[in-house]
Amino acid sequence: MKQSGRGRGRAAIALSVAALTLSLPFVAAPSAVASPRPALTAPAIEKRQETLDTIAGRITEGLSESDRARIPGFTDIEVDPLHDSLRLHWKGSPPQRVRHILAHLPAGVHAAVLPARYSKADLHTARAKLLHAGRPADLRLPGAAAPLRITSIGPAVDGSGLEIGYDEDRGAGRSDRLDPLASAARQDRSSELAAVTGRLTGVRTTVAYQPLSVDLSSRQEDGSPWQGGAAVRNPGGGICSSSFAVKTSTGQYEMSTAYHCDGRGGTWHTYRGGRLIGTTDTAQRLASDDALGISLPSGRSAGRLYDGPASETDGYSKPVSGWGHNNVGDYVCTDGANSGVHCGVQIAKTDIGVTGENGVYRPATDLAYATSRTRDGIAAVNGDSGGPVFAGVNNSTADEARGVITALDRTVKCPSSEYVLDSGVRTPWCLQGVYFVPIFQTLHDMKWTLVTG
Repeated sequence: MKQSGRGRGRAAIALSVAALTLSLPFVAAPSAVASPRPALTAPAIEKRQETLDTIAGRITEGLSESDRARIPGFTDIEVDPLHDSLRLHWKGSPPQRVRHILAHLPAGVHAAVLPARYSKADLHTARAKLLHAGRPADLRLPGAAAPLRITSIGPAVDGSGLEIGYDEDRGAGRSDRLDPLASAARQDRSSELAAVTGRLTGVRTTVAYQPLSVDLSSRQEDGSPWQGGAAVRNPGGGICSSSFAVKTSTGQYEMSTAYHCDGRGGTWHTYRGGRLIGTTDTAQRLASDDALGISLPSGRSAGRLYDGPASETDGYSKPVSGWGHNNVGDYVCTDGANSGVHCGVQIAKTDIGVTGENGVYRPATDLAYATSRTRDGIAAVNGDSGGPVFAGVNNSTADEARGVITALDRTVKCPSSEYVLDSGVRTPWCLQGVYFVPIFQTLHDMKWTLVTG
């Protein structure tokens, strides 16, 4: 029986805005903040985050991470639930609308406005200069045996420039597991590439070697009505995760997952038991969002997500309450079926373009990393692709959709305590970072409606 209601377990920057005089330019040196309460519980963090995200939503006019570039001068916003604070990065002075919001914050909430060199719009314009036909252009440097492939590109949170990841282009589906260059040579190449991209974009660029994490394709045996976070066997025979239940523009209920999991196209089955789930809906696929809809013969999908570890067999799940935008500093949970739920994963960057392991460029993704609050220090495992990303709400009894896992970052050795569902089939790769496509982006582009519990 599927149930809800059971929980699973730069400098100091806060500034009391209410004390500021609004007639003055809204740029001030931040002051120190108090340490977080030692016994701050997960529900308390969730409640603080909900409050901060509501304020952030007012400041950003309810716009998505990428569309916030339409706000003149806006660069980025960070939420800090542990300290009840906001950091707002802005080029120039925020408008009166924003200053009014910051001057009337709830009791105990603090904020700081930090000057940014570039606005988000500036950095979007700069990023476009590195794209050709909507995807990163190849870059060639003297002495490089092959083109250098841009694997990620996005605005720095503080507005200091663009942050660019690259590797040696081995072609779609191929990646170096070890850096082929010595440390000194790699540093020289990165510096040379930073100079090139700086000239091309006209802004400061920070460049780092970032090979694509290989995701070879991942709760066990689901049934109709189909739920998210379940282990599915894709048409190519690999393992991936189901994501959110959605309704198409024509009113059909489908189950979503990652486009890159599609393999050869065709039918999808449960990971265990081989039960037929459905077939790839060729009219409901979008490579740039790494999104795909599975047409269900039963016509039934449920607005719920499996919870707990990958070994969970009691069918425990929670309802999806709706969806929300993402902010730097938000804590979220990943729900890949191959490794289960990992919470305390914190969003480090938003609005990043990233090239997936299949060579397809996703222009809008967010990036989150495991923290000390995350089980095993792991954000995801290979095979978690397509899995949901959510924020806990209502005292962790419900899940707010935030995105879909699309790519992975920072491979580490899996700890012995980390259960991986398909470890008997292949060697698991544990990852500290996860890229995910914001749920707003997917729903908007696919013209889908999220199915809630």
